[in-house]
Amino acid sequence: MTQTQRPQQHTPYRSANRLSNRQLFTIELGLYLLAELLPTAPPGSLPTLLNGDLPPNSTTWTARQRRCLDRGRMLLGSLCQRSGWNDLLDRYAQLATAQQAFDISHDRSQFNAKTVGFFRNRAFTFRQMLA
Repeated sequence: MTQTQRPQQHTPYRSANRLSNRQLFTIELGLYLLAELLPTAPPGSLPTLLNGDLPPNSTTWTARQRRCLDRGRMLLGSLCQRSGWNDLLDRYAQLATAQQAFDISHDRSQFNAKTVGFFRNRAFTFRQMLA
């Protein structure tokens, strides 16, 4: 190697299906918000929530829940398009289960937060961001 050549960088191949750390954080923050406000809703319903198409029972939300929704809209505004959210959910579902903080059913009808140790740390971060 001469002095003018740059060393080759050995970066791993990044496939189109991989998620960046930011995308992973965004997905899990969205799922956390959905679990806080509409725990029985399917995971694909986040864009509906962010767009303001609120269910009838949303009038009984507490001030904390409304504040949570407002902050979620600010942080997750890029997910208002259903196609973008569904694409991220597809990619999230392909991750190794050890990397996922949420279990999503194969038919996408429900999702649940995992109860493993690392999820508690992530949930604490999400709670602080939306508080």
